[in-house]
Amino acid sequence: MSLIARDLIELQRLALGGAGALTLHLLRELAANLIAPGVADVRDGC
Repeated sequence: MSLIARDLIELQRLALGGAGALTLHLLRELAANLIAPGVADVRDGC
């Protein structure tokens, strides 16, 4: 498992354990940053 994947799993664990809104916000931002390039690529840079 990659270091990034482990970090994401750790953030999710913290969020589920009650670490708060900041952790959830970080997870959402990371997801958006991971998903956006793939969407842009599929849409030919749209």
